Amino acid sequence: MARRPRRTLTILASIALLVLAAGGLQLLRSLPGDGAGGGASGPLLVFAEFGPGEDAIYLASPTDPGNRRLVATIEHAQGWGINPGRAMSGSLIAYTVLPASGPGQRDAPAELWILDVATRNRTRLAGDADLLVAPVFSSDGATLAYRSTDGDGRQSLVRLIIDQRSRRPLHVEETSFGVFPIGFAAGGELIFARLSMEGTDVLSVRDGEQPRLLLHASDEFAREFRLSPDGRALSYLAPEIRAERVVHRAFVVALEAGATPSAVAVDQAAGEQYSAVWTPDGSALTIGQEAAPGGASPAIVAGEGAVRRLAPPARGFDVPVGWSGDAQYLAARSFDGTNSAAPGSETLIVITIDGERYVVETRTEVSYLGWFDGA
Repeated sequence: MARRPRRTLTILASIALLVLAAGGLQLLRSLPGDGAGGGASGPLLVFAEFGPGEDAIYLASPTDPGNRRLVATIEHAQGWGINPGRAMSGSLIAYTVLPASGPGQRDAPAELWILDVATRNRTRLAGDADLLVAPVFSSDGATLAYRSTDGDGRQSLVRLIIDQRSRRPLHVEETSFGVFPIGFAAGGELIFARLSMEGTDVLSVRDGEQPRLLLHASDEFAREFRLSPDGRALSYLAPEIRAERVVHRAFVVALEAGATPSAVAVDQAAGEQYSAVWTPDGSALTIGQEAAPGGASPAIVAGEGAVRRLAPPARGFDVPVGWSGDAQYLAARSFDGTNSAAPGSETLIVITIDGERYVVETRTEVSYLGWFDGA
């Protein structure tokens, strides 16, 4: 049986109904407040719990994750879960999924859907997506970009205007490696990464134009690309040799002519780093760090020459995945091991800005989807 693809630390790397789902808005209001933005007047954590034939989507209080409500169940091919986009747009989640009626194969065409957690409406947008390449929203949520691969191995980066249901390839390439959509820059152009024998390049492309090289990110395979909230800068992880080890380190670069990537200043000289999540205002990056054997390492917020340590786990290390819009809560994948070579067990957690940690308890694998303002 095919197995669900797990998002490990090394992976590059997510309507027919027109009537408001009965009770949808009341469901959101039913989550009690806790005085810290955890209820209907503040951000709600959105996550998926994997099931063999369907994934369950929940909304939860960030400070009481057990206080959750089921939003939707999404059927999929046996053993394969949804692959959500890295960030929501308002109340919308974009995801790829292998249909339950189709073959449960990694290279089978996947469907592209959006789910509105406020209304529970779901819309199928395309049927030619790559399952393992997550879609990305434009900043206004009106447009999606996703990757499609045909039977001859040609990869297309496709722009889809949601309201019009119109699709247009922005770039088509034959490659044995891959091109991956990153996001839409401030000027509206699609930013994407290209992997090749020469390493990793970052390019931009507009409708009807040839791609433009922005930077050579690494001679090796870089990953975890994220655009800043204003679409004018890019963060990513690139491998380096430190203390006779190959480790990934965080870099940031402005998306402008002649800009040079710079390493993010943190408090570890040689250790491995994980993720590089922008704060909501774009002023800093939040980065995970490997732990010493048997020890614990906090995620840090680095920006403007200052480094702030968040509440650490009892043991292990945290991989940041997304801040709530009010910058009060950070969702993270927490591991009780040492590093990506020995990660140990994984849990999804919420770290508050004032130092508390809350575990999202589930029976099976859980995936972070984003934050929704339930007000």
